[in-house]
Amino acid sequence: GLQEYADTGVRIDSLVSVELLMQLFVKDTPLHDGAVIVRNGRIESAACVLPLSTEANLHHQPLGLRHRASLGISEVSDAVAVTVSEQTGTISVSHNGKMIQRLDAARLQNILTAFYRPRAAGFPRWPRPRKKDEG
Repeated sequence: GLQEYADTGVRIDSLVSVELLMQLFVKDTPLHDGAVIVRNGRIESAACVLPLSTEANLHHQPLGLRHRASLGISEVSDAVAVTVSEQTGTISVSHNGKMIQRLDAARLQNILTAFYRPRAAGFPRWPRPRKKDEG
């Protein structure tokens, strides 16, 4: 899981807020480098070291370390990793070893809502095909 990576950083244990996230990523501050791990609506740790992607096909895409780490954590866990390019400010999301790049704020919100929207009772997140005898 994510705990081994959360343990590489500085424990925060705080509710997620825009202000705190902005502060954590102020350049040249102690917690700027590394990842922030958010679980259950709380910032668990900051300045965490994530595994780099081992995907051999990365040579056709020039990805920096931040994006390779985002992809890497999504390969070894069920995490949804959001990455903001330090150079361009573009947003990417990685999950299950796949990355969607160049997202605007609205598209990011749609993706995160799809992952984290509370599910209605009785409705699975991914509908299963019906068996023939279920009618």
